Amino acid sequence: MSLQSKREWVLPKKKTKDIVEHILTIRKIEDRDLYLNPTIKNIPSYKKLFDSKKAAKKIIKSIENGDKIVIHGDYDADGICASSLLWEFLYRDVSKFLDKKIDVVPYIPDRLEQGYGLTRDSLNDLVDLGANLVITVDCGIRDKELINEYIEEKGLQFIITDHHQPPKNVLKDIKYPIVHQMYPEKEFPYKEISGTSVVYLLVQAIKNELGMEMDPLKSLDLVALSTVTDIMPLQGINRVLVKLGLEEIRKGKRLGLRMLALRAGIDPPDIDTYHLGYVLGPRINAAGRIASPMDAVKLLVSKDENQCKEISNVLENTNFERQKMTSGISEEAMNMVKDSKDNLIFVLGTNWHEGIIGLVAGKLQEQFYKPVIVATNNEGVVKASARSIKGFNITKALEKFTKYLDRYGGHELAAGFTMKEEVVEKFRKELIKYANEKIKEDDLKPKLKIELLLNTDAISIELVNELKKLEPLGFGNPKPYVCLKSLEIKRKNVIGKEGNHLKIFVKGNSIDYLTLLLFGCNEDVDTLKEGDTIDVVGYPDINVWNGNKSIQFNVKEWRYTN
Repeated sequence: MSLQSKREWVLPKKKTKDIVEHILTIRKIEDRDLYLNPTIKNIPSYKKLFDSKKAAKKIIKSIENGDKIVIHGDYDADGICASSLLWEFLYRDVSKFLDKKIDVVPYIPDRLEQGYGLTRDSLNDLVDLGANLVITVDCGIRDKELINEYIEEKGLQFIITDHHQPPKNVLKDIKYPIVHQMYPEKEFPYKEISGTSVVYLLVQAIKNELGMEMDPLKSLDLVALSTVTDIMPLQGINRVLVKLGLEEIRKGKRLGLRMLALRAGIDPPDIDTYHLGYVLGPRINAAGRIASPMDAVKLLVSKDENQCKEISNVLENTNFERQKMTSGISEEAMNMVKDSKDNLIFVLGTNWHEGIIGLVAGKLQEQFYKPVIVATNNEGVVKASARSIKGFNITKALEKFTKYLDRYGGHELAAGFTMKEEVVEKFRKELIKYANEKIKEDDLKPKLKIELLLNTDAISIELVNELKKLEPLGFGNPKPYVCLKSLEIKRKNVIGKEGNHLKIFVKGNSIDYLTLLLFGCNEDVDTLKEGDTIDVVGYPDINVWNGNKSIQFNVKEWRYTN
């Protein structure tokens, strides 16, 4: 792999000294105080979430009637967090408040056997469990016909909590409460929040109806984890939820998260959005991808240290296995699409693991910068995962070809669907034709937006501390990239057990050399030579060794200076 840039760098017009103000301006952040100093008061009231009060009253009535309540979740980290949050609240907090045992259980379908969301198979399981009230979390918004069927024929009651794109006919013939930030007419001020955030707000509604202490910080650790892992933009309410949630996570109060972090080699006080998205989140997700998602639920709600240690070990090993599977399938898929000239990539494998194809789609999308669909044919049933690019809403694109699809759902940039083997080729041809017409050549030219153009003498510990004011960072509020130009390579060291990392000492305009770090760049080891002059894009970081702090620069991409 090489870090030599393949993208067009979009540089700022001039260098700047007021770093934070410059970034807030170009990101068009209007409410600076909310951005820089978010507090619990900035979270919108549950009252703005349509049907939250109606749903709360229905849940309380079921509790009073002694009904069996089943929480039907999804097998990704968002669904797992939402299921854990709601079960913990009802089974522990409400039971204690009412001094009454509540019959509530979490249920998450098997990814391979049952698939995503509500299905006949999963609902039949709930009937067998003796469910009276089904509360969906992170799923259900597109399953109206199935829900109405089980209301009429099986006598089940439903409350739907979800955050995915609702269908156009969502308002027609509704026989149950829907708690959703886009339902029915977008009364809630934020369109993109996680399924766990929806459940968190519903919990506030239940607390209000029962007269419980509100304690809004409780469970924000799960909300933060879900928001980052489900790639919600870290703006507005999401920024508040993640910032406050991280503070709760760092306290280490949730035993399961603490044990998972320690097993992964992370000290809980050091956890940030990177760890949620790339260390802890993948381990939670791995359970739903290739093992049992209920293991992850047990981890998040358990108060037994030995059980949490045991499950953390299981998830660590499961994630390692997931990484190996992803690498193998990615290599197969890459070989299928090397010469594709279409604006959308569609690859179909046989018996690829369904829990991995979304990750593979993400890798292909990053490599080719096109919308990607990765599908697997397992005994005539084709399941697929899609990842898209900005400007091409993949879920709305799928809506135009529903005649071929048995099930589908998702967001603007990610979706999933199921179809029969015999219609795959027609669907593929029509979707690719549609993408070729809608996606313009300029849309497929990847650009790297660089917000800061600095001299090497500006790279300091003070700069790193200044940039920390922008945290939490992630999707929708990315780490600001810094460009340094005309750096002369004075010395280079190959580092890492496999010799695929570089430490380079360069001369810029400052008196001292600056240390550059390039990770996973085995192809650059021989390409970059002492005496070369390069431009780099990346971000400054602090290296701590034996108690001493020094500045270094982590390189994302490089190019030869013109």
